[in-house]
Amino acid sequence: MEKAFANFKQFIEPFGLNETDFITLIQFCEIVTFPKGMQIMKAGEKQDSVYYISKGIIRNYVNTLSGQISTYGFRMENMLLTGYGIHNYKDQYRALVSVESIEECVLVKIPFSALHYMELHSKDAHKVARYLAETHTLDLVNFIISADIKTVLERYNELEQLFPNIHQRVPQHIIASYLMVTPVHLSNIKKERKTIKK
Repeated sequence: MEKAFANFKQFIEPFGLNETDFITLIQFCEIVTFPKGMQIMKAGEKQDSVYYISKGIIRNYVNTLSGQISTYGFRMENMLLTGYGIHNYKDQYRALVSVESIEECVLVKIPFSALHYMELHSKDAHKVARYLAETHTLDLVNFIISADIKTVLERYNELEQLFPNIHQRVPQHIIASYLMVTPVHLSNIKKERKTIKK
């Protein structure tokens, strides 16, 4: 079994999908690779798949009316990737955000059709499908709430906990966009944290 599929198997095992069902599922899936800086999904376009990240890191973002790019979140190894369109069935599963690879990425592509098939033919597959449908919604809600109730420094520390080594993997201007500050402000936050730690 290829490494990406093996990683994917470990990821979904806790949801109770048995070996037979997993083998059935991956027959619908494929391993895809995206180079650094590639747009994987575009806001407004129809989605037909979700992805499992075996290697690499991505960001979700939108282009604002003022022409700026706002980063809404990151996803890395052993996480799922969607454009939030998996919930958007009334609008033909159109992605609500764009997705860009920050590093070269190796992903397992999981078609919606595979999830629908598994829901019909496996008594345990609904657990996986439900998790796939819920995980990104919770991330987005947490992002919105955190932006309102936490300081930038608190969000900075939280980001490091969720994504170890993110500062070595993601350009600072993208992290600043996520924190909704300027790169200069982010630099000052780093200095402030160093002072606090002393």
